[in-house]
Amino acid sequence: MRALRIGAIVMGIAVGLLVLAVVAILVFVDPNDYRGDIERTVRERTGRELVLGGKLELKVFPWLAIGIHDVRLGNPPGFGPQPFVSVASARLGVKLIPLLGKRLEIGRVAVEGLTANLISRKGANNWTVSESGPAAAGGGGGSRSETPSIAGLEVTKATLVYRDEAHGTTNELSNLEIHTGPLGGGTPVSARIAFDYGDGASNPAARIAAQMRLTLPEHSGPVGIQDLEVNGRWLKDVPAGSEGVAFSLKSADISLDTEAQSLAPTTLEAVLGDVPLTVTARGEKLFSDRVVTGTILFAKASPRKVLQSLRIAPPQTRDPGVLSALALRTDYRLTQKQVQLSGLDLTLDDTRVKGSAAIEDLESTALSFNLDIGNLNVDRYLAPVPKGGSTSRQAPATPAGAKPPTPLPIDALRKLNAHGTLRVASITLDGLSFTAVSLPLAAKGGLVHLGPTQAHLYGGGYNGDITLDARPDQAHLSLNEHLHGVDIAAVMKGLADSTRVSGHADANVVVVGTGNTDTALLRSLGGKIDFNVKQGALNGVDVWYEIRAANALLKHESLPPRPQPARTVFNTLSGSGALDKGVMHNDDLKIETDYLKSHGKGTLDFVSQAINYELVAEVYELPPTGAGAEKANLKAAEIPLLITGTLASLKVRPDLEGLAKARIREEVQKKAGDLRKTLGDKLKGLFSH
Repeated sequence: MRALRIGAIVMGIAVGLLVLAVVAILVFVDPNDYRGDIERTVRERTGRELVLGGKLELKVFPWLAIGIHDVRLGNPPGFGPQPFVSVASARLGVKLIPLLGKRLEIGRVAVEGLTANLISRKGANNWTVSESGPAAAGGGGGSRSETPSIAGLEVTKATLVYRDEAHGTTNELSNLEIHTGPLGGGTPVSARIAFDYGDGASNPAARIAAQMRLTLPEHSGPVGIQDLEVNGRWLKDVPAGSEGVAFSLKSADISLDTEAQSLAPTTLEAVLGDVPLTVTARGEKLFSDRVVTGTILFAKASPRKVLQSLRIAPPQTRDPGVLSALALRTDYRLTQKQVQLSGLDLTLDDTRVKGSAAIEDLESTALSFNLDIGNLNVDRYLAPVPKGGSTSRQAPATPAGAKPPTPLPIDALRKLNAHGTLRVASITLDGLSFTAVSLPLAAKGGLVHLGPTQAHLYGGGYNGDITLDARPDQAHLSLNEHLHGVDIAAVMKGLADSTRVSGHADANVVVVGTGNTDTALLRSLGGKIDFNVKQGALNGVDVWYEIRAANALLKHESLPPRPQPARTVFNTLSGSGALDKGVMHNDDLKIETDYLKSHGKGTLDFVSQAINYELVAEVYELPPTGAGAEKANLKAAEIPLLITGTLASLKVRPDLEGLAKARIREEVQKKAGDLRKTLGDKLKGLFSH
């Protein structure tokens, strides 16, 4: 009993002394008297200016509480006059009685009007503080004190701005509010957070609100986030008056071990508009050499409906049935420098893509890929053909109707950094259908190389090499293209919607050009072209009939009946030429049939597709039918022909003027021969007497 009595007396004396100390502090101590000392100490220790603009408030019992108003902490030298951190008001209280038991119990921490401006530069930032002096020296061991408990955190009207001057980007959290229950002790606590996200523009890009239960370890161990639910709206680039695009994110359990820098396997369920997305994640070395792996699953959805849910108008396509189904599954690996996708399996409508892709360098956006594509019809995704128009690339009839030049995406080509290979089972592009396509691509700094490309094309083969150099002011194009045994009728049908020419063709094109539009490139093309079409026909043209008709006109005879269908079957159509400024000049065009041979020269304009050739046809054999009574006059005759029009609308007709001149020349030569013979006979008779 005596011991208890002595203990009670000692406790009473201690409490009495504490009360006297509290009374003395309240009566004799005014924290505002130390304002200058505090500002000076901060300046000496950190090199930053601290301004205590408002009144300092101090309360002692039952809390040791302090309140501050209008506080501003400056930036280090070289980061501008704007404050690093400013606070409109803040309050913090600590219970006194638990301090006697070496327990730190903090009341609700309330911060209002916090603004922090974080600036990052290459090799420097404004939030690193270098201290000096006795306080910075540290030292001293001692046992670890218990983790303090905090009754709760209230942050209102806060703003955090992060500017990366090295990359010219800004990220801003405004209207930030944080509300939590009691923190500490390792028990789960409810938390709510809300903010507007922006990228430096006057209006926020998104509004976000989240709620969760947090588990904070008392000493060490993983930080847990349970029942996470994030909801928001994306506001950037949406039509005026729109409420934005809704999005959400949910996760049942996220476990982050800060000491091991690891993220335990977790699943995130995200929804953007009407698009569901499931992401699994597992992380290692999160605060150093970050490595996050997992899967991404995009359930089957309609891209058209997805775009509509994102407040984006779907594109008008030639086939309105496309963009109806999209699905994706892929594994991913994310590091500080790379994003890698493996086991990629993407389906768009009836096209399936498999393989791998990666951003090899996030800073330079260097892309790599190795993809296998099934059946792809690109034409279905193109813009609809204007009413009364054609899907072919046939040139307009008049220059006034020509479409304007299409600019090359020079800036995009200069920024493109990619390499990889596409393999396509079949692809339809601009009316042409290729199969078994292998297309390597290498592009960097404006130099784009496609090839060596290989493909099957209408019963034959294609291989080529294309280089586009967008580094100069005017882009430079180099083509080295080869066709072998290709069905030229199918090619012409696809290119110009024409059935004028048929046969199997070999062709070689080695040309270069300069320009920043498609028209400029075509008009500048120069190089060499050769072609050889075997066992083909000129449909819509009957050369033999035209020869017979011309002969009848010259003899003032009635025209022979026109056979149907009009068609000229040939064994060979060949030639080679030089290409200059988009026009091919050809001096060795040859056409051979079973009954005539033709040779000549002319030009083909690749811009307008206009063709202009002069030929001489020699009839060396008469066809079994259709020769008519004039066959004796036609055999062994040389008939001049003109080929005009366009590739899509070819016209072959005799050169009547040239034919008349040839006939007159023949008559003159015949009469001259007769005259020479007569004179020779007379002279011979004269000298014989």
